[in-house]
Amino acid sequence: MKALRINDYGAPLHVDEVPVPTAGPGQVLVENNFTSMNGVDPGRGLGFLRQVFPLQFPWIPGGDVAGRVAAVGEGVTAFKVGDEVFGYTREAGAYAEFVLVNATSLAHRPAAISAEEAAAIALVGQTATQMLELSKIKAGQRVLILGASGGVGSLAVQLARNAGVNVIATARQSKAAALQELGADRVIDLTQERVEDLQQVDAVLNLIGGNTVVPSYALVRKGGVAVTANRPPIAEEAARLGIEAAFVETNVTTEGLNTFARLITEGKIKPQIAAIKTLWSPASLWERHETEKIGKVIFSIRS
Repeated sequence: MKALRINDYGAPLHVDEVPVPTAGPGQVLVENNFTSMNGVDPGRGLGFLRQVFPLQFPWIPGGDVAGRVAAVGEGVTAFKVGDEVFGYTREAGAYAEFVLVNATSLAHRPAAISAEEAAAIALVGQTATQMLELSKIKAGQRVLILGASGGVGSLAVQLARNAGVNVIATARQSKAAALQELGADRVIDLTQERVEDLQQVDAVLNLIGGNTVVPSYALVRKGGVAVTANRPPIAEEAARLGIEAAFVETNVTTEGLNTFARLITEGKIKPQIAAIKTLWSPASLWERHETEKIGKVIFSIRS
């Protein structure tokens, strides 16, 4: 099978022919059709998380899976060969024509959800759900979503709206109309306004990280919650301000995938796809994908 691999931390992606893996106990071998861009993948490839997720080289990145069951391992009874499925592999390996996924992180794909859409929700749908749970936000309160135009943010806006929460989102002005259509009450372009100047809210979901974390804490009312997705919380600063700081460590389960899929089939959530590109462009795959649409960048494996 074809796969994209890297040979060392910071090394470039390249296409290799490698053996098709064999499903072990509790595993499902998926003939993969679509995967997606997740910021954690280039970060792991650069070694940013090597203390938590040390890599064995050569390494195949990628987590989101959308395809068809090719084989099942011992003890797997919920899936059979030919089933259309989607899910996520924390161990990576999804930048390939076939990928192993733990059965507990896989779900059947409803016919109403395309394979492209399934790849756009596998990880980020669970991340958005769990960030909102950590935020403890309630109907009538106000949440600030920093970096709302990506995969997590565009789904978090919809989940918050469905929960009766007032949503302030940050994104480029060109994406404001799309986010407002999804339920954002106000969209702020951070090239025009500073984080420090925004009004206080009951919770912050920070999908940007970096130098926005500390300023965003000051925007949370006392007793509120600030949730980060790409860096651990700064406990001392949170304590000084009298707020709670949390960090999402996304757990993808069959139950969670099924619950999110139901929201889509019931018309309560609409997956957002910014672009569909081929996986087999290793030189440019991890470059910044600037699009005029919001949502996830999807990689096609079979075309």
